[in-house]
Amino acid sequence: MCPESVHPNPFTDPTHADAYDSWYETPLGRAMDRAQKRLVWRLARPKRGEAALDVGAGTGNYACELARRGLQVVARDPSEAMLAVARAKDPRVTWDLGTAEGLPYEDGRFALVLSVTALEFMARPEQALAEMWRVTAPGGRLVVATLNRNSPWGQLYAQMAQDSSSAFYGARLHTPTQFLALMARLGRVKWASAGFVPPPGERLAWAGLVEAWGRRFRRRQGALLVGRVRK
Repeated sequence: MCPESVHPNPFTDPTHADAYDSWYETPLGRAMDRAQKRLVWRLARPKRGEAALDVGAGTGNYACELARRGLQVVARDPSEAMLAVARAKDPRVTWDLGTAEGLPYEDGRFALVLSVTALEFMARPEQALAEMWRVTAPGGRLVVATLNRNSPWGQLYAQMAQDSSSAFYGARLHTPTQFLALMARLGRVKWASAGFVPPPGERLAWAGLVEAWGRRFRRRQGALLVGRVRK
């Protein structure tokens, strides 16, 4: 997750970066992470040896797993505090400080371009998507995941976005309709959502069943919207 310039970046504070990373160690954080990664990887289909770019990499949750899967990974984020946490995790990843709206990479460099929970923090999401698309290789995949405004989690995050002390301050969440409209400018979108266990972790013991039910009957209400466009 990587706020850019909607508001001053809350993740420049190392305490925010540490708190963000530690959430994945909680039972709820682990359950949500598993459900969301299952969907992201299903759409991204990362392959060993591919060049991959993670835009808005944060503390490296996805970039490090891509490296473990044998991909050649560049990870970019505008927060030095977030990257400081990420760099300590995996030296195989090239950690790059900067925004999504001006990527310093040549056209078509990456077979897989991934961005997870970063779009909602970008001041110019259309430009950022255009840049990500530019560096996606012919035949490659652009996979973008963003918090769903219409989900129970999205409603919580929308409230937090008004709080200047929150890590979500300034976030602009998208509805499924808005997200798909942005992605559709690039091409045909395949999409789904994940993360149907509601806050603060109700029915966590039944997370597998809750996810299966949500995927089948409540696709527009998952916490994370994930879309893929092939080039």
